Amino acid sequence: MACPCTLLSRAAHRARMNGECEMSDARSDPDELIGFLRRVPWFEEMNEGALRVLAQVAHTKRVPRQTYVFYQDDPGDAAYVVRSGVIAILLTTPDGRELVINEMHAGDCFGELALLTREPRTASALARKDSELIMLPRAEFLSELERHPKVMMRVLEALAHRLRASTERERALAFLDAPARLARVLLDLDRAASDKGYLILSQDELAQRIGVARQTTAKILGQWRRAGWILTGRGRLVVLDRNALRRILQEEEA
Repeated sequence: MACPCTLLSRAAHRARMNGECEMSDARSDPDELIGFLRRVPWFEEMNEGALRVLAQVAHTKRVPRQTYVFYQDDPGDAAYVVRSGVIAILLTTPDGRELVINEMHAGDCFGELALLTREPRTASALARKDSELIMLPRAEFLSELERHPKVMMRVLEALAHRLRASTERERALAFLDAPARLARVLLDLDRAASDKGYLILSQDELAQRIGVARQTTAKILGQWRRAGWILTGRGRLVVLDRNALRRILQEEEA
């Protein structure tokens, strides 16, 4: 059960969102939506008729930056496909902190676990950027999975990959200290953003990824910046010495 401070925070956030920047909901052109869904790995083996069923019941949601799509423990009433933007999947700890456990980008699907298990949401979903989502209602989504075993296998494979990643993340949280966890995250992000040459994220976001306070993250980054291992500024970070970060990680894992 979430702590009272977390519940109050959620209530305040919902009230603010309802008054200021509520998510907009609209129907998409079915033919255009079919073209997009056909390129999503989950649905690429669906026939035209099945894709049309999903396209006809789907809603497009435009989600402003820093808006929650749903909260941990909410009922699971839909699955989502990211059409544009970035969605962070967050786990809320008993003391009210949030830990980033995944990020979803264009073409990624999320929110399906609560539909398959008929249990409440196991995590929250937050828009990191202005995002556009395709919302697939629960009944229609599950109906199409039952009709298309290959699609069900894709969903199960995706869940298995996420379970493996979750196990590795839990191992890091359990056995690695904060500097090693931060080194691991920076190396992973640096690999994924190799075409840019720099990372775009705040210290708050880094702290959420490794499960520590922002002050702890800032202290470690400051030490590494003075050592010449990284360069930071204006919400950007450049890894200058990957080997130094690898050594920190290897020493802790040894």
